[in-house]
Amino acid sequence: MKSPLINNPLSVAFIAAILFIPFLGNVHLFDWDEINFAESAREMLITHEYFRVQINFQPFWEKPPFFFWLQALSMSVFGVNEFAARFPNAVCGMITLSLLFYIGKQTFNTRFAWLWVLFMMGSFTPALYFKSGIIDPWFNLFIFTAIWQLSLVSQKQNRQHRTKRFVFIGILLGLAVLTKGPVALLVAVLCAGVYFIRSGFSVYFSVKQLALALLCIIGISSLWVIVEISKNGAGVLIDFLKYQVDLFKNPVAGHGQPWFYHPVVLLIGCFPASIFAIKGFLTRSQHLKESTLKQWMGILFWVVLILFSLVTTKIVHYSSLCYMPLTFMAALGIEKTLLNQQKLSSWMSIPVLIFGLLVSSLLAALPLIELFKHKLIPYIKDDFAIASLTINAEWNGFEWMIGFFLAVVSVYSFAMFQKQQLSKGIFTLLISFAIVIPSYMMMVVPKIEAYSQRPAIEFYQSLIGKDVYVESLGHKSYAQYFYSNSEPKTHPSYYDINWLLTGSIDKPAYFVVKVNHLNRYTKNHLTLIEQRGGFALLVRYPVND
Repeated sequence: MKSPLINNPLSVAFIAAILFIPFLGNVHLFDWDEINFAESAREMLITHEYFRVQINFQPFWEKPPFFFWLQALSMSVFGVNEFAARFPNAVCGMITLSLLFYIGKQTFNTRFAWLWVLFMMGSFTPALYFKSGIIDPWFNLFIFTAIWQLSLVSQKQNRQHRTKRFVFIGILLGLAVLTKGPVALLVAVLCAGVYFIRSGFSVYFSVKQLALALLCIIGISSLWVIVEISKNGAGVLIDFLKYQVDLFKNPVAGHGQPWFYHPVVLLIGCFPASIFAIKGFLTRSQHLKESTLKQWMGILFWVVLILFSLVTTKIVHYSSLCYMPLTFMAALGIEKTLLNQQKLSSWMSIPVLIFGLLVSSLLAALPLIELFKHKLIPYIKDDFAIASLTINAEWNGFEWMIGFFLAVVSVYSFAMFQKQQLSKGIFTLLISFAIVIPSYMMMVVPKIEAYSQRPAIEFYQSLIGKDVYVESLGHKSYAQYFYSNSEPKTHPSYYDINWLLTGSIDKPAYFVVKVNHLNRYTKNHLTLIEQRGGFALLVRYPVND
């Protein structure tokens, strides 16, 4: 790996662009988070209220505005669509993978750098996030980079530019707060505190340097706070802080899960990195730079995993900040095994084979739904699921081959591990996964989405340009606002679902409901217009019509 073409972070950025950018708009945005965030950005463009986050043109206190600024900028260039909503995270993926390559090469070597990058590209949820429209990739990038800078200033011999690094850390954490809130500070403080204790209470920074970092954090985050208070008062900010506390204390929106939720999510979602990472956690590094970075990566991983396992509200992406340290540990485990010319232990190679075949079977089975759905329906007890399967998703018939290909790769890589050709086996496995993930998203995910939400979105799109009210009934959704291109309403009760159902409305109110709730609402003076898949479109007209 001595060619300058593969030793350059720009090459990594180029490969990431090829994997992450094409077909970003190939499938509708998914409820809730993708559509929620895209809608906030769209409403920014309509109202020109760039410091006030809104949903349905009402204050939305759950998130700060930074990510919506990125999406609004993207939409102003590419238009209001799925591609524009996801493009900022594709750019984030290019930056993140280039940074991982740079850190890996500077701390270890080029092979380790590529292993780290490939474990991110070739593990399921880490790769998927860079093709999504959610906040976390940017939030994670800011915090991870701040932790990396902390690892540099914590080294005694590394005294150069220490003050500048603390300013940079402050800017990064300020941006993280502006992206998702004060939990960024909590994570950073906990990591720094754990390192402080583990290092024997050694302090490698001055009060001045710490003060500069705090000033930068306050300065960056107050870009939003000061403007919001000056224009609209402190109400939204108070609600925002209450919401952050409530996330820790109570399960929000039905997202209560058992304490082991995130370990399971990381084990399955970050395959194959999650298996190889065990070796990395058990590996010791002799060089100071390597051991210091490993220590900080371990601290970051465990702080995030434990913190969000304690939090009552549990959602898949809450533990996504574990992706970088987890893939680091996976790369470290393989790098040390290659360096010592060891055989990959069977306790790693066998689980990789078993997991690989299970995942391959699942990927191959999903495209066969259309062929066998008539045999599955008698065993399904949910009316919504049954009705959803009546949709013709227009499968091509060869999509199952993606899963079959991955099964062949899993068996081949296992054979290479057994022959002590670890390098050939691991790079084949990771490169194949890195290709399969975007290919599956391009060819299969749109078909799955046809069953799950596309009929509802098509109903909303049919109402574009009509002077009507649009809402969902019986299920929480943000799709009705984004996909109907909703505009600000003048009536003071337009956002009140009870008023839309029973009040003196001044124009037609349309509702999309899942079919398993249909009877309940057709008895409530609503007229059925059309049923498609698992959804139905209902309407209520003004009394004087």
